[in-house]
Amino acid sequence: MRRQVDRDCWQALRPYGQGKLNGTGVSVPRKASMERLWRGASVAALWGAWAGGAMILLAAVVVTVEVISRKLLAFAFSGSDEIAAYLFAIGTSWSLAHVMVTRGHVRIDVLYGNLGARGKAVLDLIAIAGLAILVLAIVDRAGEIFLDNLAGANRSNTPLRILLAWPQAFWFAGFVLFLVVTVLAFLRSVQALVRGDLATISKTIGVPSQDEEVQGELGSLGIGTPNAGEKH
Repeated sequence: MRRQVDRDCWQALRPYGQGKLNGTGVSVPRKASMERLWRGASVAALWGAWAGGAMILLAAVVVTVEVISRKLLAFAFSGSDEIAAYLFAIGTSWSLAHVMVTRGHVRIDVLYGNLGARGKAVLDLIAIAGLAILVLAIVDRAGEIFLDNLAGANRSNTPLRILLAWPQAFWFAGFVLFLVVTVLAFLRSVQALVRGDLATISKTIGVPSQDEEVQGELGSLGIGTPNAGEKH
C-alpha cells in the first residue's frame, strides 16, 4: 500500500493534462483543487521522509565515526552527540507528514473493525480532528521556542556554541509540514463526506485493513500479490 502511495506522489510531479479554457483564456486543470493540493502535499511529505531518513542515517554515521576514532585512534572530537541529536530531531519531524499520508500512525481500533463504513468514517473524522488539534499545539510550542532563541541569539551550552535557532528552524519546519498535511487530510475527508464518498475517507485517514498491510509489506519487498480471480 505504501509503495503505491509513493508512486502516486511521484506521479504528482508530472504535468497535468490541459483542461478546458475558462472565460479569461486560462487553462483550468481537470483535477479538483483539493486533489492537486493533496498530491502536492504528498510529494512534499515524501521528500521530507527521504531527507529525514538521510539525516537520521547521518546522525548514526557521526556517532559511529566518533566512537571508532576514540577507541582506535585515541582521538575524540567534541560535539558529535550534539550534532546527532539535532539531526535526529529534524529527521523525525520531517518524517511525520509522510506517516500521515501513508496512514502509518497507530490507532486503537477496538470498536472500529465492528462498525460499518459510515461509522468508521465518523470515527476517522473525529480522530483526524483530534490529531490536528494536537499538532497545532505542538507547532505553537515549537514556534515559540524557535522565535525566542532567534530573538535572543541564544547558543548551545556546549563547546560548539551553535546558534540554537539554526537547527530549530528546520525542526520547526517539519512540524509545520505535518500540520499542513493533517489539515489537508481533514478537509479532503470532509469534502468526501459531503459527496458521500466514503472510500476516499478510508483511503485518506482510515485504518488500513489487514489485507492492505500485507499487500503493503509485500509491495515493499517487490513481491506481487496474486489476483483475486486466480485459482491456486
